[in-house]
Amino acid sequence: MKALDDLTYGAECALRGMKVFFTRPRLWPYALPPLLVVLVLYAGILSAVIFWAAPGLREWLAGISFPGWLSWLQTVLDWCLSAFLWVVIPLILLYFIGTFYEMFGNMLFDILVDAFEKKEYPEHPGAEQSYGRVLRLTAGYILLTIVSYLVYFLLFWIPVVGFLFRGAICGRSYLHDSAVRQGFHVSVLKKQVAANRMYVLGFGIIARFAEAIPFLIPGLVIGGSILYHTRILKAAGLPDRKKLSV
Repeated sequence: MKALDDLTYGAECALRGMKVFFTRPRLWPYALPPLLVVLVLYAGILSAVIFWAAPGLREWLAGISFPGWLSWLQTVLDWCLSAFLWVVIPLILLYFIGTFYEMFGNMLFDILVDAFEKKEYPEHPGAEQSYGRVLRLTAGYILLTIVSYLVYFLLFWIPVVGFLFRGAICGRSYLHDSAVRQGFHVSVLKKQVAANRMYVLGFGIIARFAEAIPFLIPGLVIGGSILYHTRILKAAGLPDRKKLSV
C-alpha cells in the first residue's frame, strides 16, 4: 500500500508542477526563449523540405526512365516520396520536439529552478559553490543520463521492464537541477533515488508522456523540484556546506 501511495504522490508532483508553472506568469519568461528557438529551427527545416528537398527529389524522380512493364513503379515511388516528405519527416520532428526543447532550455531551466526554490523553499537554501564545481556536477549528471539511456536501449524491447526503466530515468532527470543547486554529487542523488524509488517512478511515468508536449516541460522541471524538496531532500537532510566548498 505504501508503494502505491508513493507512486501516486510522485505522479501528483508532476501534475502539481505543471499547474504551478501555468498559474505563475513570472515563471513563463524562463520557458519562452527555448520554445522560440525550437520553432525557428523547425520552421527552417520545414522550409528546406518544402522549397528545396521536395522539388529537387521530385525532379530527380521524374527524370528516371522505367521500361513500359515497370511504369507502375514510377507511381509507387512517387507515393513513397510523398509519404516520406509529408508524413515521416513531420512525425520524426514531432517525436524529437521535446528533446530539442529540453536541450535548448537546460540553461534557463537551471535559473527557473533557482528562482522557484528561493521563494518556495527558503528553508533549503542552495549551496555556495564555485561556477567550476557547478559545471563539474552538471557534467556528471549528463554522463549519468547518457549511460542510463545506453542501458535502456538494451532493455526497451522487454515491454514492462523497458517502460519502467525509462520512467525511472525520466523521473530522476527532473531532479538533477535541484540536486546540483544543493551541491549533491551524482553518487549522492543515486542513493537518494534508491531510497525513494516509487516516488521517482510515479513522477517519471507521468513525465514520460507529458514531455512529448514541449510547453509542459517547464512544469515538469518545477514538479521535480517539488518532489525533491518535499520528499527526497526532506528525508536526506541538508548537505554539509563545508564539504561542498571543496
